[in-house]
Amino acid sequence: MDKKQIKIVLGSISQHKIEAVKQACQQLGLETIVSGVKAASGQNEQPVGLSETYQGALNRAQGAKEQNPEAVVIGIENGIFMSDNDKNPLTVDLAVIVVLTPDNRRIVSTTPGITFPEDCVAIATERGFVTTTTGSVIAEKLGGDSTDPHSTLTKGAVSRIQTLVAGLVVALAQL
Repeated sequence: MDKKQIKIVLGSISQHKIEAVKQACQQLGLETIVSGVKAASGQNEQPVGLSETYQGALNRAQGAKEQNPEAVVIGIENGIFMSDNDKNPLTVDLAVIVVLTPDNRRIVSTTPGITFPEDCVAIATERGFVTTTTGSVIAEKLGGDSTDPHSTLTKGAVSRIQTLVAGLVVALAQL
């Protein structure tokens, strides 16, 4: 791989996401200039399922590409994935990552998932996913940062940034 510098633009100004992109690039030995731009997901505050979560990530990547057509652009969207087993409900949070290259390649990966407490999911569902994330309910009930429930739920062992880095390494290794 040649060592030319790659311009990467993230369709978000989230510090968690920007830091994760920088760490993933460093882990892969990529020489990059990383920046973030505001790009709407077009989805509820809490996306549910693969379709909504993927579309949010794609929308963010396309929004970044409109502003930076010559760059490698990335869209990241966290969503919750719910089992349809009423007797034993399960909700997992993970992010979908969409990378679009200047030559119009599309690379998609996901992060490792984390199980969300069903009581918190139920409260967020009741309040409505249009405006409420399960992460905000977890922070309310258990403390911690509403944008990083991963750290709270793993007692600091795994942060949201770490899960994002894992998924980004998989995606960016395919450049």
